[in-house]
Amino acid sequence: MDPRYNWPPQASQGFPNGQYGAPAQPSGYQQNGYGMQYPAQSPRMPQGYPQSQPAQSHPRVVIPPRPSQLPPQADLRQQPPPRVTQPQVLIPPRNPNALPQMANPRIRQVQVPVQRPVQRTTSGGVVERDGARSQPRPPSTQTPSKPSQQSQSSQENAPRPQQRTVSTPVQNQNHHRAPLQPQRTPTNQHRSPSMPQSSRHPQVVIKKPSSSQLHTPSRPHHAPVRALPADLMVLILSAADEYIAAARNLGSVAAMTLKRADLDQYYKLMATALGCMETVLKKYNMAPRDEAMLRFRYASLLVEETDNNQDIEENLARGIGLCNRSRLNDLKYAMQHLQARYQFKSNHRAALKLLDQPISETETFQHIVWIYAFRFLKVSLALQVSGRPETASALHQLHAISGHAERRGDRAIYVTCCALEAMIHLRSAAFDRLEHAQRAIASARSLQLQLSVKQLGQIAVLIDCIDVACSLQQGQPNSEKLTALQNKADQDSGPGDGVFSVLIEKSFGGSLTFSTGGVFRKAEDGRDELVFAWLPKQDFKMLAYYLSGLMSLPHDRGNSYLQEGHRLTQASLQRYSSFSVSIPASIAQRNWIRVLDWHVKFALGLVACYHEDRTTAKHAVTMLQEGVSDQPFNGLEPYARMLSYLSGVLDQSNGSVDSALAAYAASEFSLPDAGSGSDFKTDLAILATINRLLIIRDPSHPDHYQTQILFAQLQPLCSYHPNLHIECAFRIIQAITNPDESINRQKTLIHTTTNRAQKLHNMQFMSLCLNYMASRFFANQVGEQPIKSVRAARNVSKQGRSVLWRAVSLGICINTFQRNGMLEDATTAQKAFEEIREKLSPALRGEGPDADGDVDME
Repeated sequence: MDPRYNWPPQASQGFPNGQYGAPAQPSGYQQNGYGMQYPAQSPRMPQGYPQSQPAQSHPRVVIPPRPSQLPPQADLRQQPPPRVTQPQVLIPPRNPNALPQMANPRIRQVQVPVQRPVQRTTSGGVVERDGARSQPRPPSTQTPSKPSQQSQSSQENAPRPQQRTVSTPVQNQNHHRAPLQPQRTPTNQHRSPSMPQSSRHPQVVIKKPSSSQLHTPSRPHHAPVRALPADLMVLILSAADEYIAAARNLGSVAAMTLKRADLDQYYKLMATALGCMETVLKKYNMAPRDEAMLRFRYASLLVEETDNNQDIEENLARGIGLCNRSRLNDLKYAMQHLQARYQFKSNHRAALKLLDQPISETETFQHIVWIYAFRFLKVSLALQVSGRPETASALHQLHAISGHAERRGDRAIYVTCCALEAMIHLRSAAFDRLEHAQRAIASARSLQLQLSVKQLGQIAVLIDCIDVACSLQQGQPNSEKLTALQNKADQDSGPGDGVFSVLIEKSFGGSLTFSTGGVFRKAEDGRDELVFAWLPKQDFKMLAYYLSGLMSLPHDRGNSYLQEGHRLTQASLQRYSSFSVSIPASIAQRNWIRVLDWHVKFALGLVACYHEDRTTAKHAVTMLQEGVSDQPFNGLEPYARMLSYLSGVLDQSNGSVDSALAAYAASEFSLPDAGSGSDFKTDLAILATINRLLIIRDPSHPDHYQTQILFAQLQPLCSYHPNLHIECAFRIIQAITNPDESINRQKTLIHTTTNRAQKLHNMQFMSLCLNYMASRFFANQVGEQPIKSVRAARNVSKQGRSVLWRAVSLGICINTFQRNGMLEDATTAQKAFEEIREKLSPALRGEGPDADGDVDME
């Protein structure tokens, strides 16, 4: 077609033929993405069209000239313009000796009706009719005869076929043609009624160009969606990273306030990030490793942030299948690691069983680093399940890990196994658990000096904590161990988020640890490090203060440590986290701090009862009562049991023995059967029963008949108890509650118990033993031995600083001094007794309704 023709508006819609327009694209690109440039028009244009033209290989199409180019011809102006329903073109005249018609299925022949036929005689004597049926000329090499009168200028300036740029396959790769729309005559294509029209040739409408330029579909259909550009994928994933970072920065605030606005903002950001990842997974084709990494991260966020079990399982299954097909062992193991952690949320035993398959596979292919990772994961999960079978399974896994580490020379891994083994023994209920724990600690310390702090991470700190806890359960405080723990808390308290790594010295993972989602790290020298998560820096300091307070309970500094620990826990609950964290992780961390704060308050209440600070003890009980109905204590039996025991101790120290006896006699303090082991629940039940025996030991008490029954239940549990303080307390009960024993036997028991209490530096036990000995064996005697006995009891009671036992010792001294004629000493003791008696509670002074005969020992 002639380039001088004014193209309709739909001709510039981004298609090479310029005829069929496509709908506008919202991609932001130019409507004509190909950038075609049409040739410039020649300045010299003819004012008319020749009557004959040379033949060409295709039909010659002539466009009528614009009105400004046509000469004013009177005969043409007087003719009415024909009715135009389609764009009109002119075809050169046919040769009288035309070749047989060759059907071209790609050109639709349209007959244009006219008002009347007009006959014109050409210079060659050929009569032509306007509006006659005209057929396209087939391609031919023959040139039809033309008149010789045609001018040279007309031949030179004859219209030429339009030269169009044919789209290459590269250009058509990402572009599609719009479906054929019904033919309409655009408004701007109608000619003006006054425009002259030259109709020397039959007028036809060429529906479409040749087949090499355009193929029109047989029926309309929607254009396929264009492929998204690759750089858009990068933008979407970058946006997802920003949404995740913004949500994690808000996680600590939302977890602390739990306001609906903060939670909605967090979940909106996280949902947007997950939506971005899901869009990329569905819309883009990525490399196998890139897709596997994205699926792994997407599944990790789903596991941590949502409860969409179906989506989690589907993504993990697809990711593991993709890794198997592409041999991406590192990502496959990482997904199996994540799959076991996810399964553990709903079914503990199924998760532990699920780990058997990857452990067997890594053992077969000798992927040592992943053997460590999967077996340590199984140990970590087993420690969260209570029960003896799971403890045995965890120990089995640790022994397997230590065997590999010892053979290969991975000393840091071996020390980590020993530390975790000691912790498992410490948590068990076996009677010999402390011996096994101390043996494991000794094995860890044998190699600890050969490794640097950087190679071990926080494992060295964990060993010190376990060692201090063993000393506490044995009842033998060790100042050297406590000093070592405090130095680590002050100098190297660990990373802020609690995540540390242990060096794998001799086992190189290579490509197996390329992408693991945080299971492994790379050291500076390229060696692999196995990642663990423990306590953040501030949380470890709070734990160190709590352990220091328990180790120093009989002294004033023990109470100071506990007070500082309580201050730190309260401050930590009132401030945001110092590092970015998700809402579930922040809630778990805050719950752990609440649990530690509970134990600190419980210890403060016991210390206040020991020092007979009733105000502080009552405040501690009140705080525990207010928090027992909140998370994470709501409905949990251990915390309710601790609160009942502390309430009973407080009532007993105040002299409300009936209330205390009712608390101690509760079903939650029932003693277990012999041989069931010893744990925290059993220890509380033992202590409650011992206090119950001290109340009902008087023959005049209504429940005195239960004395022998309770004693028989205590004996198998306390005779060889690992805690020396509990064993010593049972020896005291055995000496003072068994009247059938002979005097010599009773003296032997008291003497032995006093020596045990002295070795333990328990001044309250020593005061109790000496006062009972002076009252039981020397109350009615005269001589030097009773005087020595009562004076020793008085001195020890002063050191213990217990108001009650000081009053008891002074009452025994008054009676003994008077019997031996030491009236001056008796008067001094009487004055001291009257002064200290005012510090006792009304019930202990004999003024309350719960007063019993214990005060009458004076």
